[in-house]
Amino acid sequence: MTVFSAGEERQWFRETHERWLERRNRRQEDGDYRDEWWGEQCGACRWWVPLSGVFADDYGACTNPASPRDGLVQFEHDGCDAFEPVDPARSEDV
Repeated sequence: MTVFSAGEERQWFRETHERWLERRNRRQEDGDYRDEWWGEQCGACRWWVPLSGVFADDYGACTNPASPRDGLVQFEHDGCDAFEPVDPARSEDV
């Protein structure tokens, strides 16, 4: 296991973040980004499983078997057509 100093860890996260941003499915900065997608981001999907450590705030895994992104690490602001909102009435979604 690699052990990073605090500065090295921040640099590693920044480099990884930049690399992973290039793999997004939907880019907010693109002209074809639809307004309705704003409320359908990965971080608000019931199938979202957040990563831990320095990635916890921005990244998670998609576990939706109906999504082409299933099994992939996703940026929380990305999304796909298989989005399902978290239902606060269902305890397994929380």
